[in-house]
Amino acid sequence: METVLAIDVARNADGSYRIDWERAVAERAVEVRCALSPEALAQAPSLQVAGCRADVAALAPDRRHYFSVRPVGGKAVVVAERAVALTGGVNFRDLGGYLTTAGARVRWGRLFRSGHTANLVAGDHPLFLSLDIRTVCDFRMQEERAHESSELPGAPELRVLGIPPGVGDRGYLQRLFASSDDPEDVAAAIHDIMRSIVTDSAARFRPMFEALLSSEPGAVLLNCSAGKERTGIASALVLHALGVPRGVIMYDFMLSERHFPASAEIPRVLEKYAVSKPAGVGERLIMPLLETRRSYLETALDAIDEGWGSCDAFLAANYDLGAAELASLRAKYTC
Repeated sequence: METVLAIDVARNADGSYRIDWERAVAERAVEVRCALSPEALAQAPSLQVAGCRADVAALAPDRRHYFSVRPVGGKAVVVAERAVALTGGVNFRDLGGYLTTAGARVRWGRLFRSGHTANLVAGDHPLFLSLDIRTVCDFRMQEERAHESSELPGAPELRVLGIPPGVGDRGYLQRLFASSDDPEDVAAAIHDIMRSIVTDSAARFRPMFEALLSSEPGAVLLNCSAGKERTGIASALVLHALGVPRGVIMYDFMLSERHFPASAEIPRVLEKYAVSKPAGVGERLIMPLLETRRSYLETALDAIDEGWGSCDAFLAANYDLGAAELASLRAKYTC
């Protein structure tokens, strides 16, 4: 198993961290270090741990922390909590740590993905600012952004890509919810949407890759309403460009099953799509939109393979990402 996937980092309610790893990572002593950036880990004091768990306390609550886990006699692996602990964040995650086919790893703290950030509270601002996000690629349409605040601490550069959350036009889901009470109709529609995003809206991702290639030092945030479908495809394309295997890309996509607060988002989605149904019917109807299904991303990737032969060909045809451009991306975002 890929090592970083076998290590889990979780923040406890009191602000301390618990780090667990599978026995395959280390069976004996492990050296754990903690720092506010991956680059500072080498100089951080070490904690010797026996077993498959480490507890780290007394850390600043408004900063993101990174950890080095090194089995005695082995190679250190840098890890962090995958989700970013923003009280008002939705599905806000770090894309770092994944191993590429070339043996490099995606840099932690350089690429983030999320749903809407309209609910950030004042207490979230110090942590958000510490992420050093300089550029936001926002896939929402203008009317979505009007109802889901786009203002962010630090005023990062905003690039609006405007990918419709439907097939053909922005009213697709509203009409579907008005005409059907069957959740299976909605599930079929999500598959159609995922296919349409890569066949009809592929060109709209071009500014994202332009931003990734030209952005100054700092981090980039990929963002839409839920951080699952449009952001899910965007993240998959970026990870593929960096050389991350498809199985790991699917793993990252499915983390929305864990980190997207589906139940809490029901009222927002009912209002957003003007769903007017009897009690319980509307909630059941929209659930496929709130769920994270493996088949959703598979549909998009299959459409790429069917239309272009491979994801590499898709990237080259739509974004002019040839060998030189891919090498530049990997130099910036992997190590």
